[in-house]
Amino acid sequence: MKAQQLTEPRFSDPNQGLTASAQTENQAVNIADAVWRYRWAVALPVIVGAVCGLLIYLQLPETYRSTTRLMIESDNKAMLESMSGEVIGGVPGLDIVESQLFSDRVLAATFANPRMRPFQSEFESHQAMFNDIALNSLELEPEVDDLRTAQSVVALLHFESDVEELCQPVVQSFSESLQDYYNENYKSNRGDLINLIAKGMEQLHPKMLDLESRYREFRRDAPLAWDSQGIAINPHRERQLFLVGRRSEVTEKLREKAVEVAAIESIIRESKSDPLLGLNIIGELLGKSFTMPNSQGRLEDLQQGDAELAKNNLAQELVPLMIERNKFESEYGPSHPSVKVLDSQLETMRSELQRLVEEKTTRVMTLMSESLADPRERAIEAVNAVVLASKAQVALLTSQVKELDSQIEDERTEAAKLAQFEQENQAQLREIERTRELLNQLEEQMARVNLVEDERGTRVVELTAPSLAYKVGPSLIKTVGAGSILGILLGCGLAILLEKNANTFRDPDEIADILGVPVLTHIPFFKGKVKKSVKGDINPYEKFDQSLAVVHMPASIPAEAIRSCRTSVFFELTGSGSWGSAEKSPGGRVIQVTSPLPGDGKSTIAGNLACSIAQSGKRTLVIDCDLRRPQLTDNFDMADQKGLTDVLNCECDALDACHVTPLRNLFVMPSGAIPANPAEALTLPEMSNMMEMLREKYDYILLDTPPLLVVTDPSITASMVDGVVVALRIRRKSRHNARESINILRSVSARILGIVINNSDEAGASDGYRGYGYYRYGRHTSRYYRAGKSGKSHKPSQPLIISGRGSKPQAKATSAKATSAQAATPSTLGESTLKDLTD
Repeated sequence: MKAQQLTEPRFSDPNQGLTASAQTENQAVNIADAVWRYRWAVALPVIVGAVCGLLIYLQLPETYRSTTRLMIESDNKAMLESMSGEVIGGVPGLDIVESQLFSDRVLAATFANPRMRPFQSEFESHQAMFNDIALNSLELEPEVDDLRTAQSVVALLHFESDVEELCQPVVQSFSESLQDYYNENYKSNRGDLINLIAKGMEQLHPKMLDLESRYREFRRDAPLAWDSQGIAINPHRERQLFLVGRRSEVTEKLREKAVEVAAIESIIRESKSDPLLGLNIIGELLGKSFTMPNSQGRLEDLQQGDAELAKNNLAQELVPLMIERNKFESEYGPSHPSVKVLDSQLETMRSELQRLVEEKTTRVMTLMSESLADPRERAIEAVNAVVLASKAQVALLTSQVKELDSQIEDERTEAAKLAQFEQENQAQLREIERTRELLNQLEEQMARVNLVEDERGTRVVELTAPSLAYKVGPSLIKTVGAGSILGILLGCGLAILLEKNANTFRDPDEIADILGVPVLTHIPFFKGKVKKSVKGDINPYEKFDQSLAVVHMPASIPAEAIRSCRTSVFFELTGSGSWGSAEKSPGGRVIQVTSPLPGDGKSTIAGNLACSIAQSGKRTLVIDCDLRRPQLTDNFDMADQKGLTDVLNCECDALDACHVTPLRNLFVMPSGAIPANPAEALTLPEMSNMMEMLREKYDYILLDTPPLLVVTDPSITASMVDGVVVALRIRRKSRHNARESINILRSVSARILGIVINNSDEAGASDGYRGYGYYRYGRHTSRYYRAGKSGKSHKPSQPLIISGRGSKPQAKATSAKATSAQAATPSTLGESTLKDLTD
């Protein structure tokens, strides 16, 4: 017990309880505990739901079912789906099969089946009524879940009806109609496919022949050329491309010649003083050498040699053009337009260059012959002749560029005129290719259909014959179970609602977390009774109320719980946990006992706690400060004695109002006469003076005050005491009441020692609260004694008497009659608390 009480949490921060309270409010409801706690609220809806399910079962008509097993298989090969990469089987989906099953064709065939004739009168020969029943009662159920990769699927065909004789014929008729539908559908589809392919081929063959004939005529009449691979060529575009390339070459030569002329002119300007030097430089630039002959015969030979040399140079200039002409002739033939253009250009260039060379040579030689006597003059003439020849070549190249531009523009115009023939050629080729591909596809499809002539595609096979109609409903278990489940859900919801509205405590940890104060002990429910005395014995406690368990039944569980509370109060007051510290401090300790509401048992706890402290050897005074309903005064049967109101009215001395009781060290100050203003009476200065005087006379003073939430009296006395013990009885709304009471005490800066849970029942009678305390182990109390030699346990025959303040324990031997009056008075050796504290 000591170890348990010492481990109780201590709270020094008044605001800690508020924080813990806010955290606890946000905690979720424990559904399992709530359901068990309010099991009556769960059981009632369950019973009602089960009864309703039973009534529904009795009202429902009987339902029968017939079943057959069908296999849907396909000869189509499995395909690989490009998006997901999965292999998809050739069997159609069950949704498609179900749509075909409920199609008008299958429904009509089923209704017209000979097996349905006996039942057609029930539908008044109206197929629409039968169709509605079939749509609602017929079901196609697969036996496996994975249908995407299957090549065959087994499905169950069910039909339910309240007419037992109708089930089997309907299932049989639907099975046969579905099989006939697939067989006829396959034959019809294959024949239609063959006819469609044949008809398409008949239409495409003449069209293909006509397209090829038209294309041949087009090639014959079109002004286009075709190469060896059959590709159409626009001759004007080919000439245009050739002339564009030729123009680029001539333009490049013109640029080079223009640069050469500019260089020669620059050399002439720089060498005016020495024409011979300039002539030599020009020769080096042109890659030629110039000499000055000395005779007329030599001039003629030179003229003839220059003419031959000029012809050789002319032939060298025409070599690239001749090579290109020969290349085109080898590729396209001598009649190709490009070859003819090159021939024309070669002839023109050859004649023009021949003329220019002859004129140049003649002019050079004439000038040289005229100036044989003067080399400088001849050099100047030679230089001028070279410049003139170069400029003539530039002019020739310029005229060639202009002529090529004109030819290119003409060829572009002519090529544009032939563009429509090129487009027509491409269109006819595309149409021929498209028609040829379509014809090839039809031929492949025809070959494929002929190869799979023996296969039947998708078919339906009946694996088992339709079963006889068997009863499937209504099900007593399902209807009653559904009602019970609904009742359980409703009951659980009701239990959770009640739990949320209960606003009570469920365990000690919750109390400590929410209120921020420790739980000192749990006092179990006690049915008070006075122990009958043996004839001739005197019971000095006859006038004590039966609720004072520590006096009437000191070995009981409630008495041990009170002693546990006493130990906790001692430790809370001393702080250090030393037994002797209470006596070393000046004055006694004042403890107030209160509760949130009436009925929490605070007077009973105050009286028992005072008796227990007195039994421990402390001079104890208990004052009944409840000046409205003095229950403590009635518990000690002192209603006729002077009490607290008499002291406050100065009608008697405080010590005269402290009455001795049969219990050693225990004194009681009753309430006295009930005043008209109790709250104002407690605020009198006489009250504070009396408490200061009584502290010097008694070790412990207990004040029994009214409930905190009813009157303000406890708030007044809380400032005069050393600690407050709050008695709490667990019931509905106790959480809110307890929190408000603790807040009231904190508002007046009272020191709260702890909570005493009163009337706590381990069997769960206190609204589901589960406490803890030494009364859990009460069944071991009667056996906790030393066994004698005979094997029987021996209880102590004589108590240990503890004298008053400052005295030592002393054993006294008395007679049987003397000890009977004191057997329950002091604390016995069985009080383990006292020994533990002393140690």
